Amino acid sequence: MQNNYQEYVNLKARVEVLQHSQRNLLGEDLAPLSTNELEQLESQLDRTLKQIRSRKTQVLVDELCDLKRKEQMLQDANSSLKRKLDEIDVVAAAPAPQPVCHDGYGNDGGGSGSGGGVVLSNQPPQPEHFFESLGATCLYTPRKLQTTALFPSNLLFHAVDVNQPPAPPPGGYLPAWMA
Repeated sequence: MQNNYQEYVNLKARVEVLQHSQRNLLGEDLAPLSTNELEQLESQLDRTLKQIRSRKTQVLVDELCDLKRKEQMLQDANSSLKRKLDEIDVVAAAPAPQPVCHDGYGNDGGGSGSGGGVVLSNQPPQPEHFFESLGATCLYTPRKLQTTALFPSNLLFHAVDVNQPPAPPPGGYLPAWMA
């Protein structure tokens, strides 16, 4: 029991010393301090202030590095998006070829070889994956068209300029029924 009481007295004295030191560090109760004690307090405050400033500088440098890294990532993303937008603008500005129906013999779908061709669609081009599930068989590139429900399977589809005369048939001759 005596041991516990002695420990209590020591801890109480230690708490009082720490509270007095805290008040001194806060600038309170400085009158009873000697010149030597004031110099020690000043040097302790200087060391603490240097640590605080050093830590503050390190935090600011870390934040600056993070911001520079984020800036670089945003610039890279911006450049990538700009390139994609430029590519889209180039594709949008280029005239799209008109899909025309041909029967595989160089004849257009008009039935008489008149040269005008049958334009399949005036709709804007659809993404290639849009028609993949329809099972269309089409040679039109770069985009596919739905054809099996509209035309016989022996017809081939490809992009041609409708203002140009039709290409000569393979082998250089017309079938007898076309003459």
